[in-house]
Amino acid sequence: MRRSLALGAIIATVATSAVVAFAGPAAADPSADDWYQLRMCESSNRYDINTGNGYYGAYQFDLSTWRSVGGEGRPDQASPSEQDYRALLLYRNRGWSPWVCAYLVGLSEDGDARSGVAPPQPGNQNAGSGASEGSSGSGSSGSSGSSVPAYPGRQFFEGDYSDDLKAWQKQMGTRGYDLVGTGYFGPKTKAAVLDLQAKAGLNVVGYIGPKTWAAAWDSPAPAPAPAPATGSGYQPQTGESCGVGQATAPEWPGKTFVQGDTAPELQCFQKQLGSRGFGLTGTGYYGPATKAAVVELQNRNGINPSGILGPKTWKAAWEGN
Repeated sequence: MRRSLALGAIIATVATSAVVAFAGPAAADPSADDWYQLRMCESSNRYDINTGNGYYGAYQFDLSTWRSVGGEGRPDQASPSEQDYRALLLYRNRGWSPWVCAYLVGLSEDGDARSGVAPPQPGNQNAGSGASEGSSGSGSSGSSGSSVPAYPGRQFFEGDYSDDLKAWQKQMGTRGYDLVGTGYFGPKTKAAVLDLQAKAGLNVVGYIGPKTWAAAWDSPAPAPAPAPATGSGYQPQTGESCGVGQATAPEWPGKTFVQGDTAPELQCFQKQLGSRGFGLTGTGYYGPATKAAVVELQNRNGINPSGILGPKTWKAAWEGN
């Protein structure tokens, strides 16, 4: 009896662990806006970008990192939904650490970061609960005010990835919902689905079928989109905003920088040195190349070559030798 109970406990523990290891996406996953801000900083939200620097696609994967999360070929040649999925998988393995831009944008990690929990594969054909999305009898979806794209022929559930979902999400974004067309059916998409189904008089089942698909376009009066929050978007540093090439240095940011630091202010310093032939491009990350440039600049201007970027070194980037 004791052996049987012990064996049962072990089996239960293993079974529980297996459920955790292959669970679907949790509500704590980064929001669509978080991912959008990251992509804007990394690649100007261009999934097909290849500048020849060894980094590819919207999330600027290098090939070794891309392959470490199961990617094949080149990232910029993969579909947007595939890139989105591999980025989420990398986030669940390593958090925001692979992306310098995550720190520049100000993103924070949550409970899914570094959890090792694999999200569902792209195009997950979830069978769902079997509940119908048909009319609940409490209303109708109204008459269409615009052409509805053809229904893709499959249902979409939380955790799914699909390029087809992007059109539905973007349409919902025009109606005031906080969706930007990622192709990932996350918590925000589910909340929008539930709200739309309730307002359109459909059964509130939480998945997208043909009636919920059409209801995104077929509506009496679309809700106005909310005004964008001021200052919420990532604003990349430019040569003009950094004062690159001007005769006097911009105001010292008030903190020193050492190797390993990441900060928007570093972008301006790097861009200024780049304009003076130091080969820096303004990544915002203080790596070995930036340290070598700092030490050389300090030597040229009689500053202690400590490699620490302080007020004297900052000023010398604009006004020194």
